[in-house]
Amino acid sequence: MAYEIPQKPMISVIMANYNCEAFLASAIRSVLNQTNTALELILVDDGSSDRSVEIAQEIAKQDARLSVFSGTRYGGPAPVRNHALEQAKGDWVAIVDSDDLIRPDRLERMLTAAEDTGADILIDNLAVFQSDGPANIFTMFEGDLRDRPARIMESEYIKANMLYGRGSKLGYAKPLIRRSALEANSLRYNETMRIGEDYDLIVRLLSTGARMMSVPDVMYFYRKHGNSISHRLDAVALDALEQTAGEALRQPTPHAEVTAAHAARLKSIRRAVIFDQILTALKRKNVLGAAKLVGTEPSVIPLLRMPLIHRIQQRTGNPLARSDQHLEAELVKLRALCEA
Repeated sequence: MAYEIPQKPMISVIMANYNCEAFLASAIRSVLNQTNTALELILVDDGSSDRSVEIAQEIAKQDARLSVFSGTRYGGPAPVRNHALEQAKGDWVAIVDSDDLIRPDRLERMLTAAEDTGADILIDNLAVFQSDGPANIFTMFEGDLRDRPARIMESEYIKANMLYGRGSKLGYAKPLIRRSALEANSLRYNETMRIGEDYDLIVRLLSTGARMMSVPDVMYFYRKHGNSISHRLDAVALDALEQTAGEALRQPTPHAEVTAAHAARLKSIRRAVIFDQILTALKRKNVLGAAKLVGTEPSVIPLLRMPLIHRIQQRTGNPLARSDQHLEAELVKLRALCEA
């Protein structure tokens, strides 16, 4: 079915893309198949060398709600999303990645929940699946967030984003954001960041007094594959994370719990920096150098088990992992709908 651009879209969906031709058409269709059709999809390409732009432009010929911006190399998702935000006309902004999938009723249900609760930011539960081989689905929310809607306070959000921490990793959530909250505070993505840019934007928005809510429904399917960058940490990404976390800690706030949460997160990042340096030393067979680094930060010792555990699980599988069978069946239907 062909759609015209709504005179006033309710939701602006922004999608950053870089060399994602294998999954892009499915991601686009999962947005355009939404039951709430009063939307626009703004796709900004980051100088792809594959057929991404061609694929998107072909779909745009049949659905005017899709706008494709290409021809510029921005150098990361943050500046790409900022360019998309400048084009947005909707009252709400939704983030969807170019290799992921969303349920057909996701935006309609999230919009209703946001308006009913007076939220400026709304997140849903997220299912992570492997693109190659068995899906091995697991979800992001843990504890009470899996069972009922909740308000997420600023300090709680920060604590849910510790590096190598336990519990729900809310920084991976793909939010629905009231655009007026962004515009009133002149907020945009931090373009120095290649990882963690979503968390950084949300925490700055929360610091202005924005209201954040969650719903337990699993409506976003987050794809992991060989070219994914959002789960990769390296020295450059860690440096940007450390700098922004330090800046956040230095910001004045009347809430002691927020200051404590920022301090704990900065400590977790610095521990991750040491961990990365230890791994680099070990790869270079510099055992003595690695041992000295462990001596500077003994709390890193539990992390050293992770590479070994990961290798064992790659070879033998994880006997403790239990993929959600209901979500696997839902994913099969969703992929069939979007890949048809």
